[in-house]
Amino acid sequence: MVTLQTAQNRRYDICITGSGPAGLAAALPLAEAGLAVLVLEAGGHTPRPGPGAVFEYPDAHADTAETHCRGLGGTSSYWGGRIVPLAAHDFQQFDWPLPFSGLAPHFDAAAAFLGGHMPQDAFLQPGAKGYFDLEAQEALADSGSLLRWHRSRIEAAEGPDTVLDATVTGLVLETGSDGALHCTGARVRPPDGAPAVSIRARATVLAQGGIETARLLLAERARNPAGLGHLAALGQYYAGHLTGSIASIVFPPTADVRAYGWRRQGAGGLGRRVFRSTPQAMAEGVNMFFWARNRAAADAGHGSGILSAKHLLARLRGHSTQEPTAPGPGAPEPQLQSPAWSHMRNLAGDTGASLRALPGILRARRDPGREAVDHLIPNGPNCYRLSYHAEQAPLASNRIELAGPVEPDALPEIRIYFDFSQADTARVARGHEMLAQELAASGLARLRYDVPREDQAAVIRASALDGYHQTGMARMGRDPRDSVTDGDCRVHGVQGLYLAGSAIFRSSGAAQPTHSIAAFSMRLAHHLLRAAAPSCTAAKTLSSAQVAQ
Repeated sequence: MVTLQTAQNRRYDICITGSGPAGLAAALPLAEAGLAVLVLEAGGHTPRPGPGAVFEYPDAHADTAETHCRGLGGTSSYWGGRIVPLAAHDFQQFDWPLPFSGLAPHFDAAAAFLGGHMPQDAFLQPGAKGYFDLEAQEALADSGSLLRWHRSRIEAAEGPDTVLDATVTGLVLETGSDGALHCTGARVRPPDGAPAVSIRARATVLAQGGIETARLLLAERARNPAGLGHLAALGQYYAGHLTGSIASIVFPPTADVRAYGWRRQGAGGLGRRVFRSTPQAMAEGVNMFFWARNRAAADAGHGSGILSAKHLLARLRGHSTQEPTAPGPGAPEPQLQSPAWSHMRNLAGDTGASLRALPGILRARRDPGREAVDHLIPNGPNCYRLSYHAEQAPLASNRIELAGPVEPDALPEIRIYFDFSQADTARVARGHEMLAQELAASGLARLRYDVPREDQAAVIRASALDGYHQTGMARMGRDPRDSVTDGDCRVHGVQGLYLAGSAIFRSSGAAQPTHSIAAFSMRLAHHLLRAAAPSCTAAKTLSSAQVAQ
C-alpha cells in the first residue's frame, strides 16, 4: 500500500481504478511482469456501499447499496462463486468485435484466479442437438473474496502500488502531438476533502463496476464534449438477467440425481450438471440455463424426510425456518410454511431415501470449501425446484443518465432507466417450453409447471430483479456509433484509455458475468503488456501460471 502523495510523485505504466475481479485480474499479472502498476480503490479495508442513484423503475433494479461495494477486493465479497463463461454462440448472435476463440484461452486462468477450477467436463457439449444441452456443466469456486486468494500478491514488493480511499473523479485528457486525444492519467480526490490531484500513467483502465464506470465517463463526456461527444452509446444498452422459478423438474423414481447437485470434483472445486440453451434456441431469442435445487425446508412439498427433519428441529429450537436470501439477481421468493403434520408425513414416507442420502450429506456439510452450499438432497418423489437464469435483451432505452450538475473533481448524481420488457418475459416462458420438449424426448425427466400458464408472464416479471450484473452500458463493438470500446477494450477515439468489467459486454449472455470478466481482464493484461514492452525494459512475458497464481 502507498499513500496518494507517494503515487502522485511517481509515473506509472498502468493506472487501474478499482480492486475487484476486473481490476485485480489485470493489475496483479501486469505488476508481476515488471510494469509499474497503480491500483486506485475508492474504499478501504472494510467494505462499504458505493454512491446511490435515482431509479426510474425501482421494482426492477436492486439498490446500489446491495449491488456495489467499495473496498479492497471490490464486489468479490458479494460474489456467489459460480464459474460459467460466455458461450461461442453469444459472440455470434450479437456481433461481438472479437471471436469466441479470442477469449476462451483465458478461461482456465480466470477460474483459478477466482479460487475455482474448470468443470471436469465441458461447459457445453460440442455439437449438442436440440434446444438445450442436457449435459452442460457449471462450477463453483471455493468461498471467500479475492483477498483470501491474493492478499499476499497485493502486498508483495513485486505487486502493484495500491492506494485506498482514493475516489477517481475524472480523467486527465490531453491532445498529443499526433493530434489524437490521449488519456494520461486520472483525477483523484483524497478522503480528507483536500483538492483532487492528478495521477499520471501511460495507460488507464477503468474497472470500478459497470454503473460507476458509466458515471465517471458520463461526467467526463459532459466536461469534455469535444473529445468524448462521439460516444453516443455511452450509458445505453444496460442489461442484466431474469432469475426465478415457475416450474419443477421430476426425475424417474430410480434416477440418480446426485450429478445435478453440487459435488466435489476430482480436480478441485464443486461442479454440477445444468441445462443450457444451444444455438438453436438462441436463433429463436432464448438464451438461458436451468438448474435443479431443493425446495425451502419449510415447504413440505419437497417430499424430503431430511429437509422436514431440519425444519421441525429448527422450530423446536425456536430458530427461524426462513431460508436466507443471498445477494444476487431475482426478487426474494415467497416461502411457504407447511403444517407440522405434512412434515411428519415426509418423515414417515421418505425413510429409505433419507437413510441412503445421509452419509453423503454429512460429508458435504463438512466440506471446508463451501460450508453453506445448497447440496441437492434426494427425496421420495425425486422432484426439485427448477430455477432459471436468462439473458435480458440489450435495449438502448435501458440506460444511465446524469441527474444533476457536473462539477470539477466531483462525481455527479445519476438516474437509471432499467426495466424488463414483455419480450424478455416471453422468452423465459418460451425457454420453459423448449426445455420441456427436450426433457420429454430424452426421457431424462419431465418439467412440471408450478404456475398456471395464464399467470406465468406476471410471475416471471415479478421475480425479475437485477442491478448486480451490470452489463452493456459501455459495450464493445466495431462501430463507434453504437459502442464505446473496440475489441481490445480501448475507448473509441481515446489513446491510452481502456475499460474492464461487464460494462464492455456486447450482450449479457446466459451466464453470470464474473468468470468472463476475469477472462477479459487477463486478455487485456496481455494486450497492455505487448503494447508497453517497447517502452518498458522491465517487462516480461506473461505466463498463464503467472496470471492465475
